[in-house]
Amino acid sequence: MNGKGSSKSAENLSDSRQNRLGSAILRGILAVFGPAAACFLVKFIALTYALTDKQAAERALPYLKHRFPDARGLSLKRHVWRLFTAQGEALIMALALANGQAKVRESNPEAFAPVRDTPGGLVFLCSHFGAWQAAMHCVNAGDRKAAFVAKPDRNADIDKSRAFNGRETAPLNIIDIAGAFGGLLEAFELLESGGAVGLMGDRCLENDSVPAKFFGETAHFPAAAFFLAAKAGVPVVPFFLTRGRTYRELVIEFGAIVRPERRSRGKDAFQADVQAYADTLERMAMKHPYDCFLFENVWEDRS
Repeated sequence: MNGKGSSKSAENLSDSRQNRLGSAILRGILAVFGPAAACFLVKFIALTYALTDKQAAERALPYLKHRFPDARGLSLKRHVWRLFTAQGEALIMALALANGQAKVRESNPEAFAPVRDTPGGLVFLCSHFGAWQAAMHCVNAGDRKAAFVAKPDRNADIDKSRAFNGRETAPLNIIDIAGAFGGLLEAFELLESGGAVGLMGDRCLENDSVPAKFFGETAHFPAAAFFLAAKAGVPVVPFFLTRGRTYRELVIEFGAIVRPERRSRGKDAFQADVQAYADTLERMAMKHPYDCFLFENVWEDRS
């Protein structure tokens, strides 16, 4: 777990997308007319990207072709449009939450109850899924200090910290993956002190990846969250944040709590844990197909 990312995984599409004028217009519509109106406008913006941004569309295809294996031609392009629309809506919902225009509820709080108020550290396993920019702000980690291990955004208009910056009720720090061992050393120290750490489970930020079956084929996911949790002796809590029935609600769904143990040496020590996460991610993608923002080909051969 050396924390060094490959050039492919380090390439971030959001670094060159969006612009200040467009972002300002959307924020203005959100402030005046609310999230439903802003999300309606996003549909047309997303259509433009789906028709003109070939690089982004191509990056979306590996996931969409696995999720919709029978889709071809115009049908596949329609899926690209709906995926881009959902991505834009997710960012709007994260902003709406920060503005006090949306509320959060937990769909299955009983799944998190066994560890929510138990003393000690926690690892929250996040995904590029739904309104993920707001995920670590939304989850109630009790009185724990919290941090999110991530790559700081070069594009301020798509800043993942936008949803919680300045929120005194839920202070959250960013641990830069450029730090020692990809930020894992700082994260480990926080867990040791009883804090909560959020990591992404669906995109490799380290060279090492663990194979797991995902939509019927071998895919590759990072094991950093499980490695860190096993080292600190803390549980892993997977969770997802999606839009509710209206544009005024975000819903948290928790996965099964995992208590990882290092069963062997080598990168496959946590294969069972990674597979359990892949199964959960697949189940959520079946339930919310356009909320899964996998713009990396996790099925690509990495041997």
